[in-house]
Amino acid sequence: MAESEILNYATGLKMVNESKWEKLFGFPAVKPDGKIEQKHCDLAYAIQKITEDIVIKMAKEAKRITGSDFLCMSGGVALNCVANGKLVRENVFKEIFIQPAAGDAGGALGAAQIAHHMYFDQKRETPLNGDSMKGAYLGPDFSDKEAVISFKKHKAVYHYIDSFDELCSEVSDLIDKGNVVGWFQGRMEFGPRALGNRSILGDARNKEMQKKLNLKIKYRESFRPFAPSVLIESSNEFFDLPVSSPYMLLIADVNKERRNTLPENYNELDLWEKLYFERSDVQAITHLDFSARVQTVHKETNPRYWQLINTFKEKTGYGIVVNTSFNVRGEPIVCTPEDAYKCFMRTEMDYLVVNNFLLKKTEQPDWKNRDKWMVEFKPD
Repeated sequence: MAESEILNYATGLKMVNESKWEKLFGFPAVKPDGKIEQKHCDLAYAIQKITEDIVIKMAKEAKRITGSDFLCMSGGVALNCVANGKLVRENVFKEIFIQPAAGDAGGALGAAQIAHHMYFDQKRETPLNGDSMKGAYLGPDFSDKEAVISFKKHKAVYHYIDSFDELCSEVSDLIDKGNVVGWFQGRMEFGPRALGNRSILGDARNKEMQKKLNLKIKYRESFRPFAPSVLIESSNEFFDLPVSSPYMLLIADVNKERRNTLPENYNELDLWEKLYFERSDVQAITHLDFSARVQTVHKETNPRYWQLINTFKEKTGYGIVVNTSFNVRGEPIVCTPEDAYKCFMRTEMDYLVVNNFLLKKTEQPDWKNRDKWMVEFKPD
């Protein structure tokens, strides 16, 4: 069971009446930034386990009724990556497609599809790769001119790198040296996951990267894990994942050969001792149980992001990076170059890349009221 699902349940469950919660479970709910105890983890695990059982039973019943070899999932529960990963390993269906904006926002897409097919009587055509979402990069993009206007507004210092090959090489070196890089490219992702166009990137091998990203970039609880973006060509080198996962909606196990040996008393250790025990050679993305929430990166749908990670692989031998959404707690993912620069300056991010522009934090003018801004956003 991934600690992300356990602890997010423990901190995220909300009751209208807190006294009812305490009466039902025998202890109060966790407050934002409150201490998480083993009983909270146990409750979260129980809820998660029941959810998994229900999802798998529903899928098997759907298979029995329809006889179909293919399953399409949506709705908020379809964002439960642990349940999704276990359903894939059940081998009930030949293929499972999970809508990348599986929550309420995805209803807009469904409404458009209904109008397209039923009102306008258009054909239902399936592309060769089976995914007409093509990476879900459906949001706005911004020109170099628009980026420069935003930079000049804040008197930002920026450098334009003509060659994208050169940009990838330089950014790969920065990540290899332990820097945190804001990566802003092309059209914004549709859905709750950052998929390489509005992402904050780091080195998955770095033992301190998880803590650094949580405390100095995202300003949230230090236990929260991060997801890997891995080249589809390198996926099997790192994960036991028989399918692609372009929308970061599947949990998979880190391969055994990449794991470190656990101490005999590992299961008896305190939560925080477990958290910072070095578990694998990609420590920053490895959950307590050796799993990870995987995004496979495909050259066909995101050639720029693929090229960056491929360049990192050529330099380091690792076709994988840490990928977290370009925002801080309480804020939505950045959309515009203006949003990106503000988030960059308000956090301890080291570098920002917007299109082919590279900005270094230490070259920027002082940013006022940073501390005041930090307290505006509550833990999510």
